Amino acid sequence: MIVCATANQKKVSVPMLESVNFKRKDEATKKCCSLGSVKEAVILQTCHRVEVYVATNGNEFGDIADRIVKFWSQEVGVSSDIIHDIAEVLQGRDALMHLLQVASGLESMVIGEDQILGQVRMACVDSKRIGTLNGPLEKAFMKAVNVGRRVRSETRINHGSVSVGSAAVDLAEKSFGDLKDVRALVVGAGEAGSLVAQELMRRGAGTICIANRTFQKGRDLAEKVGGKAIPFEELYRELEVVDLALFAVSADEPLVRSEKARSILASPQRDHIMLIDISQPRCVEGAIGSLPGVDLRNIDDLKLVVERNLEQRLGEAAKANRIVLEELQSLQTLLGRTLAEPLVSALCMKADRIRDKEFRKVLRMVGNLNEEQKLVIENLTKELAERILQVPIESLRKAASGEDAALVAAAKKLFELD
Repeated sequence: MIVCATANQKKVSVPMLESVNFKRKDEATKKCCSLGSVKEAVILQTCHRVEVYVATNGNEFGDIADRIVKFWSQEVGVSSDIIHDIAEVLQGRDALMHLLQVASGLESMVIGEDQILGQVRMACVDSKRIGTLNGPLEKAFMKAVNVGRRVRSETRINHGSVSVGSAAVDLAEKSFGDLKDVRALVVGAGEAGSLVAQELMRRGAGTICIANRTFQKGRDLAEKVGGKAIPFEELYRELEVVDLALFAVSADEPLVRSEKARSILASPQRDHIMLIDISQPRCVEGAIGSLPGVDLRNIDDLKLVVERNLEQRLGEAAKANRIVLEELQSLQTLLGRTLAEPLVSALCMKADRIRDKEFRKVLRMVGNLNEEQKLVIENLTKELAERILQVPIESLRKAASGEDAALVAAAKKLFELD
């Protein structure tokens, strides 16, 4: 049986998620494998989720769930009542469905985001490295990674920027064709400014300059993106030479005014300049957009782009879910066979021993049979045994995938297969 305990952004605040985060993940994952019937374990944790996955040969879901919650509580130093309150525990098909949806980006804060796929893969790699992943759970995680890749290649669920910062860089890239020869200025080194600067670096912007009120913070961001920090007081001077300026700051009044910027922005050194203001309130006066050679965009323009992209991603989610359901069926069949095989093998061997014993008894009783007659009788006994076992075997394979763990235990007891 595969079980997942998850606390995620749908129900839990980020500060709370941080408080239930495993500080020594590898050590905790190894300890998890000592919880009685637990044979495999993976801990997946990101900014927006903390999840414990286990494969167990136990049959009592309630008991396994309680053990996981108690273990989680002890490892992170948070009351088990709180863990019970914030975490959802899933088993069998529900746990597998959740894992595939997580890897596909369907459970992310921003639907379709790509980072989670790498995080699922690394969680798998980490658990494999420390020896807590070597069976059915490993197959489930490998399938999840493949499903995540398939969803992203066969749908557009990860297309189109869904943050204002990324949309701003998208807009700039469309305007300039590409950014490799563009000299860009980012005004602001906070969360939004950092996102914009990193996106510019990722898209290969020629030069990235950072202007921030606190120079050191601007310098730190510049070093991170391979750019240059400039004093905030030199903002207007920098506007004389850049091709692109993106503003992501908080200001009570406009930083760039039309009367002062008029001569600066009309520089003979370039054909045009693009200004993108994602600040709230705006820090670039709207009148600047009417100056010759100036292309001014603001946050309202970008919000429309983001809304359209989000709508498109939500539309693609239906396609992604169809892929997940298709792959889930395939995974359940695979796991059912994998988990049931030792039990099926034991049942078949026991049945064959009984069949062979009774077949030989019949031969002694009848006597005087030629080899052809003996073969006919033997084949008949084999066919009867296979026909009798066919339905129980298929039921065991289905049950072993997590649909009915109690049936697996009942079969062991009924056929004395332990």
